[in-house]
Amino acid sequence: MAPSETYLSVALTRLRRTFGTVKHHREFIKFMAAFLIYNDGILMTINFAAIFGAVMFGLEQQMLIVFMIIIQITSVVGSYVSGLLAQRIGNKRTLILFILMMLGAVVGLFLNESVTGFFIIGGLAGCALSAVQSVSRGMIAVLSPPGQSAEFYGFFAVAGRTSSFIGPTIYRLVAAEAALWFQARGDGAAFLWFKAHERGAALPEQLGQRVAILPVIAFLVVGLVVLLFVNEQRTKTEYA
Repeated sequence: MAPSETYLSVALTRLRRTFGTVKHHREFIKFMAAFLIYNDGILMTINFAAIFGAVMFGLEQQMLIVFMIIIQITSVVGSYVSGLLAQRIGNKRTLILFILMMLGAVVGLFLNESVTGFFIIGGLAGCALSAVQSVSRGMIAVLSPPGQSAEFYGFFAVAGRTSSFIGPTIYRLVAAEAALWFQARGDGAAFLWFKAHERGAALPEQLGQRVAILPVIAFLVVGLVVLLFVNEQRTKTEYA
């Protein structure tokens, strides 16, 4: 390192060089676009799962702690299983499978009406979210050019952190605005939305939380569709 340089200036210079290099790797760019979209959906689920349980089912702190422990346990299982699958069928196929599992868990959360179902869905989501995140990192190793994996991992980390506020912000705004909408229209609107609600008219906050799941589903679906266009094999051929 030159005397006039600092660790920060060196880091910024290398990051700028990485940005210039990345644009020449189309498959990596497509994967990053997919990752930033579906990862925001996963971040929504992680950040608001406990709030959803408290608002929808009235779970106390002790039960929410149990719920988070279940997620942590199943996340270990998901990471292990995804590693085995990635070796057998490839990173992309494994990633698609676990995004579909996450999507199924979120759709189940939208339809679920019981505490037991909430805990089961939490277990599935924990398994899927850790698998998706670990296999996504594996995809970076495959899509990075030889000798530049550290730089591409750095780009991956910076991009993920930079966009991580988008999904949770959208969830919060949708939940708040939907709750206000239902509150302004009274029980009639709530009845039209959930006629089969067994516990009677739902509170506006509960309906707002349920409506806010729809953007999560949208992020996962769009991210999955973009991921389908990533050609993992083409990258392997180019770097061979």
